[in-house]
Amino acid sequence: MSRTHRLRPLAMFVTALALFTLALALSPAGAARAATTTVTYTLATATATPVTAACDIPPCPVIAYTLSGPGTTTSATVPASGNFTWIFTPSKSSNSNSCTFTQGTGTLDVTWADLTTTEVTFSFKARDSHTWAIKGQVTAGTNTFYPPSPITPASGVAGQPGDPCTGGPVAATISFTPPTPI
Repeated sequence: MSRTHRLRPLAMFVTALALFTLALALSPAGAARAATTTVTYTLATATATPVTAACDIPPCPVIAYTLSGPGTTTSATVPASGNFTWIFTPSKSSNSNSCTFTQGTGTLDVTWADLTTTEVTFSFKARDSHTWAIKGQVTAGTNTFYPPSPITPASGVAGQPGDPCTGGPVAATISFTPPTPI
């Protein structure tokens, strides 16, 4: 078999792959995916408040955290600010400190400045001893920029309080990827 006959199927495959990629990029759905940008909100002054179980001898075990504070973005044409409230519920805690969550699930409720709402469910994992990494998606709400359908992914990072048993101020960010390009 000559060298030309062996290369022809490979050349046909590469050409077909290039045409398929071009068609995907030029399709309306492909163009929308390429144009979608992620919007990040910063919570510079959030407060982490531990929810503790009842016990006779403090410190009582922390069974959840409520993190709340104002969030803002500099992105144009999206809600510029809102009041963010996250609830972190652990599925696993640190072996060395029962107040320190290493992973779990939670909910995020945002009331935007125009009084629309966004609700997110998420999972989190301790990324290091200072932050939780968050992944989730919008599941309900009235804000048209971040609807539950089509799916609006959410991600973020929330700081763990310096003393996990008493809570305190933390920094956090939350990012949304709107389904409609902005």
